[in-house]
Parts: sequence; C-alpha cells; structure tokens
Amino acid sequence: MVSPTLDHRRLSAAACVVAVALAGPAFAETPAPDGPPRLLAQADLHYPEEAVAERLSGEVTITVTVGPDGAVLDAVHTGGGPAVFVPDALAAARTLRFSPAVKGGVAIAATVPVRFRYAPPADPPPTPPADEPEEVVVESHRDPTAGETHAVGTIAGAELQRAAGQDFTETAARVPGVVVARSSADGSKPIIRGQVERRLLVLFDGVRHESQKWGPDHATEIDPFAAGAIHVVKGASGVRYGPDAIGGVVLVEPPPLLEAPGYVGDAQLVGASNGWRGVGAARLDVVPGALADLSIRAEGNYGRGAALRAPTYVLGNTGSEEWNAGVALEYRLPVLALYAAWRHFDLRAGVCYCAKSGSPDDFLSQLDLDAPVGAERWTETYDIGRAWQDVSHDTALLRARTSGLEWDAEATYAFQLNRRLEYDHAREAITGPQYDFTLRTHSLDGKMEHAEISVGPGRLRGGGGVSGSFQENVYAGLPLVPNFRAFQGGVFAHERLTVGHLAVETGVRYDHLSRTAWLTPSAFERSLARGTLAEDDCERSEDAARCPAAYDSASASVGGFWAAMPGVVEFRLDLSTATRFPDTDELYLSGSAPTFPVYAVGDPGLGPETNWGATPTMGLRLRWLEAEVSPYVNYIDDYVYFAPELGADGAPLVDVTIQGAFPRFSFRPIDAVFYGADGGVTIAPMSPVSLVLQGALVRGRDADTGGFLVMVPADRIDAAARVERPSLGPLIEPYAEFGGLYVFEQTYTDPDAEIAPPPDGYFLLRAGLGARVPLSRRALSFGVEATNLLDQRYRDYSSLLRYYADEPGRDVRLRVGVEI
Repeated sequence: MVSPTLDHRRLSAAACVVAVALAGPAFAETPAPDGPPRLLAQADLHYPEEAVAERLSGEVTITVTVGPDGAVLDAVHTGGGPAVFVPDALAAARTLRFSPAVKGGVAIAATVPVRFRYAPPADPPPTPPADEPEEVVVESHRDPTAGETHAVGTIAGAELQRAAGQDFTETAARVPGVVVARSSADGSKPIIRGQVERRLLVLFDGVRHESQKWGPDHATEIDPFAAGAIHVVKGASGVRYGPDAIGGVVLVEPPPLLEAPGYVGDAQLVGASNGWRGVGAARLDVVPGALADLSIRAEGNYGRGAALRAPTYVLGNTGSEEWNAGVALEYRLPVLALYAAWRHFDLRAGVCYCAKSGSPDDFLSQLDLDAPVGAERWTETYDIGRAWQDVSHDTALLRARTSGLEWDAEATYAFQLNRRLEYDHAREAITGPQYDFTLRTHSLDGKMEHAEISVGPGRLRGGGGVSGSFQENVYAGLPLVPNFRAFQGGVFAHERLTVGHLAVETGVRYDHLSRTAWLTPSAFERSLARGTLAEDDCERSEDAARCPAAYDSASASVGGFWAAMPGVVEFRLDLSTATRFPDTDELYLSGSAPTFPVYAVGDPGLGPETNWGATPTMGLRLRWLEAEVSPYVNYIDDYVYFAPELGADGAPLVDVTIQGAFPRFSFRPIDAVFYGADGGVTIAPMSPVSLVLQGALVRGRDADTGGFLVMVPADRIDAAARVERPSLGPLIEPYAEFGGLYVFEQTYTDPDAEIAPPPDGYFLLRAGLGARVPLSRRALSFGVEATNLLDQRYRDYSSLLRYYADEPGRDVRLRVGVEI
C-alpha cells in the first residue's frame, strides 16, 4: 500500500488526504485497462483553529464526482468527523485533480470516496488500519489522452440532486443540445441535436432500455432517483452501442454500491407547487459484517400529483401516480464479480382533455384560441379520468465480470417486460383498455478488453464484443402496432492508440435484424390501397398477413483526441457512420391513440437510414474560464421523416375516427442534413461566484430541395449566475442560482408544411438555493428550486402540445434529504 507524500511545511498541522479506489459497482462497467478516477495531485489541508484546544483528530470521508475532464464536479460529505473538519475537507476536495474514469474507452463521470485524516499539531498523521481498501498510488502527471472523442455532457453529484422531483428527460435537458419534447400527458422525451428518441439509445446500468417508443407521451421508463450519473454522448455512436445510437446515447449509471462492512442510505422528500405533487424516495446499501464480499441495495419511491396548471388555466386530467422499486446484489471473488438486479417502474397518468377535437373544423379553429374549449371547467384534482395510460416496466439482469487477467471479460443477460395499457374515451359500461401492448425483450451482451500493449512510442488498448436480442410484441384490443417477433445480433471491435498527447480511436460494427410482423386483414388492405405493400410482400391467411423482413448494417468510426496544452486546451474529432433499422411502427402504424394525438400512417417500404457525421469539439480550461464548443454536421440517407400531410390546396389533412378528429402525420424517406453547434462558457469556475452561459442551435434541411424540416427544435440560450461556498456558518456547501432560458421563435422551417405557425419565442426565469447541515456523522440537505418564475405563457415548437394548449406554468419545488 503506497501512501501519498505531503509537504508538512505547507500545512498548519499534520494532515493527509488519501483517495481510496473501490473495485466494485461504482465501476462495474470498467474492466482493465479502463478504471476509476486516479488522484494526480495532493491538496493543502489546514488544521482548524477551533480544534486546537481539544486537540481533536479524526477522519472525514468526502465522496467526489469526477468529470470526464478529471475536474471535481461535486463534493459531498458522506461520513466521519468531527464536524469541525468537514468545511476544510470539502474545500480541499474541490481542488483535487484526477485522471477521469474510463469505461469502454470512454471518459465518464464517476464517484470516488476520498478520506482526509486530521491530527493535532506535532502529532503524526493517523495510521490507517491494515485491512483498509487499497489506496490509489499518487502519480506525478495526468494522462491527457483519457478523454472521449465525442462531445459528452454529464449530470451528476449536486446538480443531479438539485433535479430531484423532475422526470428523466427534464434532468438530461440540463446538457446543452438536449431538448424536452412534451405532448398531452405528464411525461416528456429527449431530443438530442434534433434527433428524437427513436434515434437515441438509452442504457440504464449497461442495459439497452426497450419500450414502446412510438408515442410522444411515452416517457422513458427510468426512475431518475435511481441514477448516480447521467452521461449524454452527442452524435452517432453505433460502433459501441448498436444501430439505435444514430443520434446519440444517454448512459444512466446507478450510484456505486457500498463495499465496506456496514450500511449507508438516504431518504428524500420532494414537493412541487404545480400540480401539488409530492415524492418520497429512499435507498439503503448494506454489506454484512460476516460476508464482506457481498453488497446489497434496496431502493424505492412513490409520487403523486394533481393536474398541471398553465399560467391561465388548468391542463385538465394531467394528474399522475408513479412508484418505483429496485434491488441489487453483488458478490466479489478475487478475479470474478457476480451482479444481479431487478427494477420496476409503474406509472398511471392522465391525458389532457385538451387533446381532443370532434371535427376537422374544431381542430383547425382551436389553433387560434388562447385556451382549449372547456378549460374553465377543469380543476386541479388528483382524480384521473379517461383518457389515461397505465405503464409498467420490469428489468432483471445478471452480470459476470472478470478482472486482473490478461483479457478482462463481461457478460450480461437482461430480460425486460414493458406493459402499456391505454384507456380512451368510451361508454360508461366499458371499463377495460382500448389498447393493450406487451413487449418482451431478452438480450445477451458480451465484451472483452485486452490489457494495454506497447506499440513503438505509443500504447494500444481496446477490445470487442457481441450482442444479441429476441423481442416480441403482443397486442390486445384495437390494432395500432402489429404483433411482431424480432431477432437482432451484432459484433464489434475497437482500438485506441495513444502517443504522447495524441490519441486516435477507430472501431467497426456489423448488425443484422430479422423481423416478422403479423398484420390484420384490414391493415394489410390499407397498405395495398396506399401502394406501400405488394401482394407478394406478405403471406396472407384468413386471420393475418405474415410480413417478414431482414436488414443488415455496418457502422464505423474514427476519432481523435489531442491535448494541445495538457489540462488547458483540448481538441476532439469524431468521424462516424451508423445505420438504424426502421421501427415496426414506422412501417405499419395506422391510427391514433390517447398518447398519440395525431393520426399516423406508416410506410412498409421504408429501409434503413444511414448517418454520416462529423463533430469537432474544442475545450479550454483556465482557472478563470472554462469553455467548450462543439459544431457538427450529419447527412442522413433515407431519413425517416415524420411530418404533417397536406392536401393539394396546402391545407392540413385531418382524419376523423370514432375517437375524434386528428391531424394526419406520415412517415416518409428523404435525404436530410442536420447541422448546428452547442456548448458553454463558465466564467470564474473556481470562484465562489461564477457565471454560466450555454447555448444550442440546430438546422434540419431536405438535402434534395434545400427546404427546412419541421419539428426541429428552435435555437436557445441559457445564462445563470451561481454562488457556491464550501461553508457558511453551520451550513455546508450552500449555493444559490439565478438564471433564465430564452428560446427563439423557430424561423428555420417550411411555413407551407406547417399545420400552425411556429409559436413566439419565450423566456423562462428560474432560481434556486440550498445547503447541507451536519448531523453528527450524517447530514441533512435541503433546497428550493423555482422554474418559470414569471409564470410566462408559452408554447414550445417541438412539442405536439402546442396544437392544443400552453405549457405548464410556474413551479416551485422544495426538497429535503437526510443521510441514514
């Protein structure tokens, strides 16, 4: 065990700082040569004057969140004392510098506990017990090439804690380039650089999240309270993650499991004024003293809310009720770790009464109204009436991971069960759902990473892997998306060569998909009438038409990372191509649903879409300024364009069903170009007062006609002033923030292809404050976050809700948490 060396002439007392590397689930996805953050430089510790009289000594544990650039994003007191040492330890923790954690060749944010040991003047530092975990060896320099070649944004630590009570997408939207898309229910979906969820891949705990993605109200079924960090990889990432990652990847990592014998936990209460919502959440980690190699976690939460309120009226029937639960176990052997987990998501949410029109004239006339028809009768009630959705999602996974060998390997099996019930308006005698979908997914993924190899003046590391899945969709009730079975498999390899301050990474991947859909006779006849299917495309029987399809794709990427001035100026470049297979709903969907307030028409003739992208990223890090900007361009061949259909006179087509009148949207292939930039600047990042400016713009065009595409997010800019201090009297890590988001009117669109003109731009003011209060060996945290402080009326261009109603108004969230 190697202890860090300190220059005690610079300290007012004998004190030392030790970063402890845990080999468990904090880095469960990081086989060698990947690994956890590594401490690069010591901190100056100062023995507090208040402790001199009693000659206090002790050890304080601070859990730090280390960003992809090696800087400390957050520091939280997680144990030890006395409390008099905590402020100094927190201040010192924020000055530490690490090389970042690396997972699968990608630099990511990760947490690591750091122990600060204090002893009175003239006493030697306390000697650690012999059975402590292995300490990190302090290195004399930072590895400047551990960075990611993609543009990556991370939400972790204090920022993630301040988002408590928001849904998954609202939390991820704190990253520049990520936009929230809402519709007519209490849910939202992410858009990254103009690409909607079906072109994004979400992984929770290393498992691809599989669900019904066809509805804009189908919020991603992930519990944000279960996240320890959220990483947004912007741009095509098909080589590592598969064909769905044509537009980006959202990696959700759970917090690290406890590894030392004992227990640790936390509990949170969150209340929100808009909809009078409340959430309670708790997590408990245990390592039995008699079985120190076993880690156990149990967690869960429950929340309920009434109908949301726009500034001038209630959004009737938008109440919701949600609960989540999960357990995880890990058992560690010398070269093998076994991990098992189960998580359940359950949501019952109403669909806004506003998303309903009786006739085409009613739909078109409401576009000009200030409020939906009947809004004066809607109240902020917790009752949920028709229409509503009832959604559950279960994930069970088993993982085995080897380490310490020449080749490290990992294998993961996961089973996901997604159940979606939708209850539309119906006669009082009808009590069941009109739409019933069950999606089952079995997946098996394996990967191997070889140890670092010396190649001339450089170092080579990399590996490869395979993936496979079987998926089955079964519906009951009204047909919308057909029954189908799908088999998908892929194989990939990647290598990274590092020479000095330069790293070059390349990878290739091949994927195959075989899928068979069973269409109802009426759905098959409609496709024949539209000319999107031919008689010999499917095998007909009395009950169904069997329609098989097979697809193949190849992905490749080349990226580079150059630390021009290590730790100060960095350049990244990613050149990649990725292919996405068409989803079943894009091929065969025909109709509407409560959570899909348009009449959508699929095209069975759609083929795979292929993205060719380039993304340079430039970063600057000084003591008084941090900045990053990432321009990008993506050419997508056979892009599946989902947009309104217009008649010969240019008027929008509106279809009338027994459920009402809905604008018609269709899927059709075009060649498209998306380009833009996003990034941010922080002034005085190390100062108690800092200024943060973030912005994003994206353009989408038809490559053949040059015309702009519809439903592409508008430009936006976000500015905030932050005040943060290590301590203030009895408060630890007090902070305050005041800022605002301005979204411009979308003028880069095709007016002739729009159902309604783009809404005006808008400005949303926000503020927040909070702190932690020490309680013996634990701490109490509290915070208040307010959004849309001015209760601004607005409609967002990228949201289907804009056809029917305003977005929700002012919301004030109060959160209180306590460590167990």
